[in-house]
Amino acid sequence: MAQFVRPTRRGFTLIELLVVIAIIAILIGLLLPAVQKVREAAARTQCQNNLKQIGLACHNYESANGYLPPGFLGSMPTDTPYGTDTRLESINYNAQLVGVLVPLLPYVEQDPLYRLLLTGAPGDYLDPAKRYPDFSNYAGFWNNRGARIKTFLCPSDSGQESNWDAFFATFRASATSFSINIVAFGDTAFGKTNYLGIAGRSGLQGETYRGVFYNRSKSRIAAMPDGTSNTLMFGEYASKGPPGDGWQPITPAWMSAGMFPTAWGIDPPPSPDTRWYMLSSKHSGVIQFS
Repeated sequence: MAQFVRPTRRGFTLIELLVVIAIIAILIGLLLPAVQKVREAAARTQCQNNLKQIGLACHNYESANGYLPPGFLGSMPTDTPYGTDTRLESINYNAQLVGVLVPLLPYVEQDPLYRLLLTGAPGDYLDPAKRYPDFSNYAGFWNNRGARIKTFLCPSDSGQESNWDAFFATFRASATSFSINIVAFGDTAFGKTNYLGIAGRSGLQGETYRGVFYNRSKSRIAAMPDGTSNTLMFGEYASKGPPGDGWQPITPAWMSAGMFPTAWGIDPPPSPDTRWYMLSSKHSGVIQFS
């Protein structure tokens, strides 16, 4: 009589399955940091390119106009001490409050947006020698304040959208000292930027180390005493947030962010703290400049 023997099926034991899972987990653990490093390297390279494009835009602007764009269209006279006298508040706000990035829009492939901004505004609205009401008085500026411009944003910084708009006002606190204030509309609709023009130590008149950009500046590249390779033009500024827990809920708006003083140095990257008065970066171990 023939006998039929059922073949046995051999599966994984629980121990073997756990070993396989452990090996996969180790491989994923080794792979993820490598992927993150590649992503950060790509983001850092893109950030470098953004700064390069902004720097080239400044060169092209100077070629067309004879001077670099004004660092900020603020108070007139240009060295009005902001915040030290309430009678000066109307002087300070009776100005365009437009930052250095706005005149550069046509030179970073944003000419249509530039034309929209100036719709209804005087033809010489961005002339540093002219003072006009602040940009919120013109529908072209106000209705397009939320434009997101990729060239003005660092890809390593994911916190731009949750914070307020802002610009910075440096003023003389006394004959021998100066200070800096944050001025904000408190409006999250503004498009943000991670790049600020460099004002030098303070950007105020009489400063030994005055930078390329300051209030109503008309600097020329040929006049830089140390040469372009030794002069900072733009630097990174990381978003500060989220609000609460001691954070300054501030990210500069590209429309009104102008120049920034370097008197207080830089915030060691990556910058998770509250030192809003320093240039900073979300990159690991580096703050980039143009």
